[in-house]
Amino acid sequence: MHDRYRKSRFTRDFEHLVAGSTAKMDKTTVTKLTRIAQKTVGTICERVVAKEIDPKRLEKLSIIGVDEIAYRKYHKYITQVI
Repeated sequence: MHDRYRKSRFTRDFEHLVAGSTAKMDKTTVTKLTRIAQKTVGTICERVVAKEIDPKRLEKLSIIGVDEIAYRKYHKYITQVI
């Protein structure tokens, strides 16, 4: 078992579920689904990303653009990443 997961009270599979869910849902929805605090969701995501994503993949990145447009109330957004 990896050191990052030894410090967690959650299983690796649960942490991957949480991290994967945040890619598709907002944090509030994930907290309701998993019954954990928003701060815990953030901590889990940081831990999974640090373990699973190669930091070298962004070495040649020079510019990134992000734009989010709320086209109506109640959390309906369009997000663009360039």
